[in-house]
Amino acid sequence: MTTSRTGTTRHKQWRTRVITRAKNQNQTTCPLCGTPLNYHTPRQPNSAEADHIIPYAQGGTDTLENGRVICRQCNQKLGAITGNARKNRRKTHAAKPTDNRSQW
Repeated sequence: MTTSRTGTTRHKQWRTRVITRAKNQNQTTCPLCGTPLNYHTPRQPNSAEADHIIPYAQGGTDTLENGRVICRQCNQKLGAITGNARKNRRKTHAAKPTDNRSQW
């Protein structure tokens, strides 16, 4: 059974560092949509979530410099965009012929 990358100790520590930095800098709103952030209640549309600036799927790393805090709603929208881009890329690769023979 495969486990989620977000459940790893490394990711949890990164998430904690990113959120702690945002709290220490008194970040109170989502930089993308302006929604007031809730640091105390998880899984709400305005819950504060750590986000990779360069998505992990596109080579982003778990460094503090590659992290920011945004609201859950924006994080889910960005995740959907990244996920759809990966799906479309796979479809494009699957549609290409595997050899150079004529299609006659």
